[in-house]
Amino acid sequence: MTKTEFLKNLEKALKKIMPEMFDEGETSEDRIQLEKKIEEFVRESAGEYTLEELMETFTSAQTAIGLFLEYQDAKRISRGAG
Repeated sequence: MTKTEFLKNLEKALKKIMPEMFDEGETSEDRIQLEKKIEEFVRESAGEYTLEELMETFTSAQTAIGLFLEYQDAKRISRGAG
């Protein structure tokens, strides 16, 4: 598996799992925004890892979700501090 394939699979998995977690009253606009955030996370955060680091770090769906949520929190905090 290549790094590109790994990232593509990670993005696809998060796009499937995350909307299911927040399904209550979600609009299509909310879903589009969530998908954009996932794409950004994969590109800007996960994309910095080597393939080996990705395979060591993203060992489960729960880990991937946790890292995505941490990334979102860090972005929110950095926007508020600026």
